[in-house]
Amino acid sequence: MKCSLKMPPIKADETPILMVPERKPGESFPESYLNMDRFLLRLIVFRVVILSLGLNLAEPLGILPQQLGPLPFLTSFNVLIAALTLGLLGLRWIRWRFRLQLYVQVAADLFLVTALVANTRGIDSAFISLYLLIIIYCSLTLGRNGGVAAAALSTIFYTAVIVAPAFEAAVPKYVGMGWQHPAFRISAHALGFFAVAFLGTSLSQRLRAVQRELHEKILSLQQLQRLHEHIVRSIRSGLITTDLAGSITVFNTTAGELMDTDSAKMPGRPVQSVISDKLWALMQDADFFKDPRAMRYEDWITLPGGVRRYLGFSVSPLVDLERNLIGYIISFQDLTEIKRLEEEVRLKDRMAAIGRMAAGIAHEIRNPLTAIRGSVEILRAHAGSTSKQDDRLYEILIRESDRLNDFIENFLHFARPGNYPKTPMDLVSLLRDSMTLLENSPSIRNKHTMVLNLETPEIFVSGNINQLQQVFWNLCQNAIRAMPGGGTLTVAARSSHDGGAEVEFRDTGIGMTREEMDRLFQPFQSGFTEGTGLGLSIVFNIIEEHHGRISFESEKGKGTTVTLSFPPALPAAAAVCI
Repeated sequence: MKCSLKMPPIKADETPILMVPERKPGESFPESYLNMDRFLLRLIVFRVVILSLGLNLAEPLGILPQQLGPLPFLTSFNVLIAALTLGLLGLRWIRWRFRLQLYVQVAADLFLVTALVANTRGIDSAFISLYLLIIIYCSLTLGRNGGVAAAALSTIFYTAVIVAPAFEAAVPKYVGMGWQHPAFRISAHALGFFAVAFLGTSLSQRLRAVQRELHEKILSLQQLQRLHEHIVRSIRSGLITTDLAGSITVFNTTAGELMDTDSAKMPGRPVQSVISDKLWALMQDADFFKDPRAMRYEDWITLPGGVRRYLGFSVSPLVDLERNLIGYIISFQDLTEIKRLEEEVRLKDRMAAIGRMAAGIAHEIRNPLTAIRGSVEILRAHAGSTSKQDDRLYEILIRESDRLNDFIENFLHFARPGNYPKTPMDLVSLLRDSMTLLENSPSIRNKHTMVLNLETPEIFVSGNINQLQQVFWNLCQNAIRAMPGGGTLTVAARSSHDGGAEVEFRDTGIGMTREEMDRLFQPFQSGFTEGTGLGLSIVFNIIEEHHGRISFESEKGKGTTVTLSFPPALPAAAAVCI
């Protein structure tokens, strides 16, 4: 997929820097509309300030006439300015079309400035420069045509003021002047008016081009920022960036999911709050420029909820344009399932090797043991009447031979599990029977409590009843032995999301350390004084035969939870053939 952020080239045109927008009824106010609205408001305020200040400063200097007809000049003009301001504010309040508002303001300003010039010595008036302000804001708002029109109207009105005395108008007459002097003044001011119009239009075009280019750069930057945010948010790996002090600057959504925290609250926090101190120390000691490869690190992380995850980290340097180190980039993934599968494969390989060795040893022991027991029985039969002590010795030999033979049978079952037929069966019924047997066994005391939680009345899987009953019995017996002082054994069964089943055995016993859990399925590694240490090894093999999974969660002093996962039940005909 290609992502192009190329912008169209900028072309000079006649569009004014402040475009006069048109808004259709019912539409929201665009930014250009609001900009123009603010400009017209500033223009109204600016007019009041300039005219009021100019008139009040000119009054003491004797520039203004005393009367405007029968009324005082200054008072009349102030009232006129106030009335005009109120009228323009009214038009703005009713949101009259901007272009028409602008035309009204231009016409009003031309009238006011012409009246001031006509009544303040005409050709020598100090207020002629106010025409330039009108021309400038017309160039800004209406473009080149607006500026030229304002310059032309200003020239016409100024010319009218100059030539009016020749027609006996009610303005001061110019005495002692030939026509050359007024003509020169009119030409000079007209040249200035049109020069300002063209210059203002040219500057407004250039400024507009710069504004447009800046706007497009801003849009491009915003697109890049959004693209960057989309990339960071869409990455299915955790991503953290920090400064040199370890303060988090970026913490993407996946990082929050893997760390079980709110990613929006992480920027600004120290990175040591989510990674181990050992990793942070390695990052600070690493020479990233000497070794171009990313630094790799794997570790178990305990999440705020107590869940442990095995995360794989990759740390790279964050550099600026001059290749100076300014921070760190940390990407990581959840390797818990991969770690579990690796440990499961190693365990299977180890148990397969042990099984092969055990099968040979068991056969070597079983054959002489059978011969010994048979020989003892023959000796006992031929001996006839013997002493009680001899009878006791014979009984001990036969009993111990049988016990050793049972042990060899279990050992052979561990080494070479049988291929038992599997049929669809109800786990709920089997668990009820197992719990009933357990409650009536001599190992259960008054201080032990049995709890059976069943989500549904029936949960079917493909299995062998005798094998699974042995699994449930062994796990229950281990749980009872782990609670010598009493406690609660909770057995729960539920359907899994894939259509299979999960059975959970949770006790409140002594728990296990990480080292003890690593030795769980090794033969002869019993954690109790009783037993041979083959129970969990046989359980592991049976669960493997049923294509299931077994997992342990335990903490010393806080009990153990064993979870069995079974695949969905197969049709009866297929299950028998497994």
